[in-house]
Amino acid sequence: MNQELFQEYNKFLAYDQKRLDSLKKKTRQLAFFRLSAFLTIILALIYLPRISLWLAWSVAGISTFLFFYMIKLFQKKEKEKVLFSNLIAINEKELAALNEEYSQFDDGHEFTDPHHHFTFDLDIFGPGSIFQFINRTVTQLGKKHLANDLSQATTDIPTLKKRQEAILELAKYTRWRQFFAAKGHTKDEQDLFFLKKITELIEIKNAALLAKLLVVLPLLSTISFVLCQFFDVPWALFVGSLLINGSVLYANKKTISAFYALFGSQTKLLSGYYELLILIEEKEFQAPLLNERKQQLLTNQQQASDVLKQLQKAMARFDYRKNLLVGSILNAFLLWDLRCSLQLFRWQTANQASIGHWFETIATFDALSSLANLNHNHPEWTVPKLEDGEFHLTANNLKHPLIKEAKNIGNDFRMNGHGQIAIITGANMAGKSTFLRTIGVNLVLAMNGCRANASWLSLKPIQLFTNMRTTDNLQNDESYFFAELQRLKAILDEIKAGIPVFVIIDEMLKGTNSEDKLSGSIKLIEQLINLKTVGLVATHDLKLTELAKRYPQNITNKCFEIELTDEELLFDYKLTDGVTSTMNANFLMRKMGIIS
Repeated sequence: MNQELFQEYNKFLAYDQKRLDSLKKKTRQLAFFRLSAFLTIILALIYLPRISLWLAWSVAGISTFLFFYMIKLFQKKEKEKVLFSNLIAINEKELAALNEEYSQFDDGHEFTDPHHHFTFDLDIFGPGSIFQFINRTVTQLGKKHLANDLSQATTDIPTLKKRQEAILELAKYTRWRQFFAAKGHTKDEQDLFFLKKITELIEIKNAALLAKLLVVLPLLSTISFVLCQFFDVPWALFVGSLLINGSVLYANKKTISAFYALFGSQTKLLSGYYELLILIEEKEFQAPLLNERKQQLLTNQQQASDVLKQLQKAMARFDYRKNLLVGSILNAFLLWDLRCSLQLFRWQTANQASIGHWFETIATFDALSSLANLNHNHPEWTVPKLEDGEFHLTANNLKHPLIKEAKNIGNDFRMNGHGQIAIITGANMAGKSTFLRTIGVNLVLAMNGCRANASWLSLKPIQLFTNMRTTDNLQNDESYFFAELQRLKAILDEIKAGIPVFVIIDEMLKGTNSEDKLSGSIKLIEQLINLKTVGLVATHDLKLTELAKRYPQNITNKCFEIELTDEELLFDYKLTDGVTSTMNANFLMRKMGIIS
């Protein structure tokens, strides 16, 4: 465990706990003062009129002001309590992560796709996955953005270098990232529905005419009320004006319902995104990528947070209809529901083109913050060196991120030029599959712009395609072997389309007999060489390694050896040159009593 990180998170945790305890004390005091102010109002109105009516109303008025002030202050402190409670949870989770425990984080299992080019084989999503290891997102949009990044790693070097710079900068802002996470707890699927629908304009027919009516009709209602109240005009005039107002509201009932269905009771949700926008807007960044995203929050010389604040206020006013008495009066005089709908329509019309950019910016910062957290928690990992030209991959002390450090064995690996295939052999459990995933996972990390688990990693970014964990599909009447053939065909189609691909194959053609398997495997590897493909092939079939003699410029044999004694197997998990000389299937079967 990195002691500096441990001390940092503990320092934050102690500070946040102290602030929370202080806030709890203050809220108790405010609750007492609020109750005192309320009781003072009642007592002043009951007892003080006997002394002085002026004194009674003065004390009651001051107490009323204090009562509402205490309510506002109490709500503010309650909000701060939530903030610091969230910060405490964040630091507790990070301390657990330093102890190599990640089950407290969302695993992104819903993004699991057995047919994806590499995510299923490399355990990118699901329990105990790379996503769970990295994920610190706090919005649904950010979560999907991070999942998309891990699924579609980019190979464009300028883009990757900008991402590296942005992630390295965000990694320095630990407390800023924590406040972003603490204020952004909006991970609900309904959020995505709302944020999608808010960009879809709800039409209002004759909006210009309705705008005029919303000026004229309330004015007529007010005038008629004054005339009836003070000038002995028949009340039928006022009742008639209310009926007209009601008719207009009824005629626009569907429109009002559509707007309230979308915007009603969403103020709390918007407040979370508003807080995130404020954090982004007020922070000074150096990295070009971060400033490019931040620039998207400026609309017509207005900050997105200011425009979103206008929407929050309009939505809050719409919620007045929840109070039956208040809503009835406002609708009777001011056609309130229609007025609010028209305000929201105007807001949507003015900002429809910008809304998507605002939330995309929030999602980008949310996803990048997760990758920045990975960089921050693993300063000993390397920032990959990205280089153009011929394909190359050079790694020193490369390790798998998900293996506990006490048992994690690093390996060196080098590959230069196209048309290079490394054939990996070794006994069962010797480390072949883990090594393949180690290469694949670190390539995914590197091509997302964050650190990789190595002391050195240099590469030319390249598309990744794996065939390690093929599954059959009984519903579509697909056998395991046919599913694997489809997978291999997809790899070849990608390569033939002119896309450079790094291929990782674990025991190809597993679903057929040994003779067909060897023959097919040889032909497939020869085709990969002819297509200038690079990659790794793990196999138990030692005859496949003889291809190195036929193609010495293209094929390299690597292996994981074990030490086999009468009593036990000794694994060192170190990659070496050559072909394995030991197999352990019979030993293991005897050890488990399967055979004698």
